[in-house]
Order: sequence, then structure tokens, then C-alpha cells
Amino acid sequence: MARPYLEQAQARVGTTARKWTLDRLIDVGGMAAVYGGTHRNGNQVAIKVLHKNYAEMPEAKERFLREGYVANKVGHKDAVTVLDDDQLDDGTPFLVMELLLGHPLESYLRSSRKILPAQILFVAHQILDVLAAAHENGIIHRDIKPGNIFITQEGAAKVLDFGLARVLDPGSNWSATRTGTVIGTASYMSPEQARGKREMVDHRTDIYAVGAVIFRALTGRTPHVADSPMDRLLLVMTEKAPSLASFLPGAPADLVALVDRALAFQKADRFATAREMQDALRVVYQANTGAPLPTGPQLVPPPVRQDAVSGADDVHVNVAIEEPGGDSIFVEFSDIDTGRAARFRLRKTSSPPAVDSDGDAPLSEVSVVFDED
Repeated sequence: MARPYLEQAQARVGTTARKWTLDRLIDVGGMAAVYGGTHRNGNQVAIKVLHKNYAEMPEAKERFLREGYVANKVGHKDAVTVLDDDQLDDGTPFLVMELLLGHPLESYLRSSRKILPAQILFVAHQILDVLAAAHENGIIHRDIKPGNIFITQEGAAKVLDFGLARVLDPGSNWSATRTGTVIGTASYMSPEQARGKREMVDHRTDIYAVGAVIFRALTGRTPHVADSPMDRLLLVMTEKAPSLASFLPGAPADLVALVDRALAFQKADRFATAREMQDALRVVYQANTGAPLPTGPQLVPPPVRQDAVSGADDVHVNVAIEEPGGDSIFVEFSDIDTGRAARFRLRKTSSPPAVDSDGDAPLSEVSVVFDED
């Protein structure tokens, strides 16, 4: 549970947000809390309320409200629908969304029930279908993770939370010296996203995240493991993801190849598009099950009801890149859950694996400039 916001979120249960009553707390994340709500006419909805401290930040507030516009622009039935937006009396914004019945994929992964390769491939195929539609509309999700994948009672996989999505603007020109801010989830970020290289983030960033989700479902761990989200990000930035075969002995070679390619350090080595990965996934599914990919449900509800999914892996990444010709990138972290801040210097070296196809200099040596709790 995202503890700094838990009491704040629970205190809102039973209160009224304009025409809606906040009946129960569903989820608490790094930036917002989600409630089951009832309209005064009796209609059931989900209501997402931005945490108050972010409501005081114009950029965060704008990004939050943009979620409704972006999600509805995707144009796919499995992208969650945003119905309305408004604000509380204190100016805190909220979104009104369709209420989904079921469980986030995170609940399945936290339960004791084993997820089979065929099951997670089925879910991944649905997620890739949503992402393909998003990418074709110039939208990159940038926060695909088990907590943002919802399995409905009918067996459909819905993609949630387009609040971090980037809408590609062909007219934009990101400078190599620009300082930017990335908010995301450490365990599922791609190397380029973890480094705050916004000009390098594209649809293949989402493909990496899908690979990380499959890896987690099959092995019980994320590709990079460390004691804190910030330490995990350093690993993402500087080390290749391990092969699926390293943690799933006996896995079919084609399944290993599928996941390893999605998790390739260099973008050019990943699947070129979500559609291409979908095609490859269908081939792997049929080769290993002897049947085509089904259309019906593959996951049943977890054995017990889970608490709200934790937002403890969410981080701010503030990246200041030196002038062209410099030998380092400075990366500043802020852990949303613990408040820990740190600044690291990543030196450019000639060592792999951090050579990417866009000609960016490799990075591997890391030194701590400051680290404070």
C-alpha cells in the first residue's frame, strides 16, 4: 500500500464528490486513489482522485486530467473508458470512469495461484491489441504493469491509467540538454525511459514493459531486482535484462526467445511493433499448446480478495543531461513512497550493453553524488 496516502484515501470513503458518493476504496497508487462510487441516480462508477499534494502542482494536475482525453482517443474497447472529470471543493481533480468487475493482474501475481504460460500469453495478446491501437493513434502508454492490467469477470484484459501516456507530436523537438521529469514504475521501465531520455521513448518502450510483465508472471520476479526502486532503476539503465531461461529452467525455446526479444536492451532488437509481437505470440501459443489462441477467459478470480495494489514501486526520475560532448549524465531520483532522494552520475564508457541503436553513447559506470533519506 502506498502508505503516505493511505490514511488520506481512506478518509474520503463515504464523502461526496459532486454528484457521486465514494463508497469504497479500490486502489491506492503513487499519484491517485481509486474508489467505487455511486451517482445520485444510482449508477455505479469508478472515481479516481488525485492525491492532494499533486493537485497543488499544475503540471501533475494537467497530466492527470489529460488521462481522460488520451484513454478515449485510443479507440479500443479494452482501454478503460473515462466518462467525466470534475474537481472537489478544495480544487482536487477527479476522473469518473467505467466500473470494472474483476481483479487487476497484480492480484493474481500476489496470490498463491500459479499462472501458466498459456494464460499470461493470452493476457499479453489482449494488451498488445490495445497498445497497437494506441500506437497507431500516436499514443505511448509508458506505464504498463500488472497493476494497470485489469482482468474482468468475463475474462477480458483491460488497460488502465493513461495518465503517464505520451501523445507523440511530430512537431516537437526534444533538446539533448533538456531537463525532464519521468514518473513511472521502476520494475517495468525500459532502459531509455529509466534514463529519462524522452526523445528516445517510443512504442518499443511499451513492448519492453509487456515483456517485463510476462517475465514477472512466469518467474515470480521482475527482470531487475534490488532493495529499492531507485537501485532497481540503476540496474535497468546499465544492465541487460536476464534471459527468461535463467529463472524458468526448461522453458520452451520459442517462449524464451519471445520474452528475451521484448526485453532487449537496444530498442532496435525488440519487436518493431505491437502487431509484430502479437503475431509472434500467437505462433508460440499454438506451438506449445497445439491449439490456436482462444477467445474465452483464461484466468479465474484469485482465491482471496486482495487489498489495494501498492504504489511503492513508483518513482520520480528527474534527468539533467550534460551539454553535447560531455562524458556523463546526471540522474536525480525521488522515491514517491519513502521520500528518499538521490543523485547519481552515470559515466559514458565503451562497454556494452548500454549502446542503443539511436547513436546514444553507452553508459555503465555509476557513482553516487548524493543519497539522502
